[in-house]
Amino acid sequence: MAEHNHPIIDEKLDQWDAGERVLVGITTSFKDGSICEMAGRIGFDMVWIDLEHGTAGFETVETLCAATVAGGGIPVGRISGHHRHHILRTLETGARMVLVPMVNNADIAREIIVHGKFPPLGRRGFNQSSRGLNFGLGDTLETFDWANRTTHLIAQIETSEAVDNLDAILEVDGLSGVFIGPGDLSVSLGCPAQFDHPRLRETIVTIVKRAREAGKHVGLLGPPPLLKTGLDAGADFIFCGGDLPTLRTSWIPLLERARKGFSDV
Repeated sequence: MAEHNHPIIDEKLDQWDAGERVLVGITTSFKDGSICEMAGRIGFDMVWIDLEHGTAGFETVETLCAATVAGGGIPVGRISGHHRHHILRTLETGARMVLVPMVNNADIAREIIVHGKFPPLGRRGFNQSSRGLNFGLGDTLETFDWANRTTHLIAQIETSEAVDNLDAILEVDGLSGVFIGPGDLSVSLGCPAQFDHPRLRETIVTIVKRAREAGKHVGLLGPPPLLKTGLDAGADFIFCGGDLPTLRTSWIPLLERARKGFSDV
């Protein structure tokens, strides 16, 4: 049966759906399967593979998804748009969660479901052989049902327009939840990159509470104080760091120490 292919991942997602687990993830900028696998082995629940600002192609994304699963992590594909080829092909690579940017209204949210879910929820393209559908192993209709139940389509809320339309977005059947993009949202709210700004924090709390009241998952990424704001309000999945930012913040002081001849040793 398809649902038994990745019991660790399925268990994490089941616990998440039941409200028993907050998923914690890491973002990756490097197109390296070892990093994705290591993240899972360390204990991160999710690995964010970026197709919006990142440069990976679908062939690479498929490899990164496989490596993430090998480490026991949930592959998350953040795509570059809400159209069919973005959603469908990312699901076919084996991503179990798809984050869709700039979902500003319910019409866009409904289009996500059309492309990402099989009937009766949507009209996802029929394919029996992709990695995302277990390579055609097992009963086809059971696999389609499994995909509908265990792949998650998430709308990113990152503009004031999306906040204004939030309730209508949350009503879309088949949408697992929303994800707050604090960078673009801060720009839209008139406080760009001011992650401690009261307007941004208040908006995040509002989004989280309204999403949870609607029975939807809600997540975010950002610096620890912003993550705490979201978690305290009820967010149930977060991305708390990434490979490139960690390397950058580690290398800068390392270089400074080296320039000084490690005089602090």
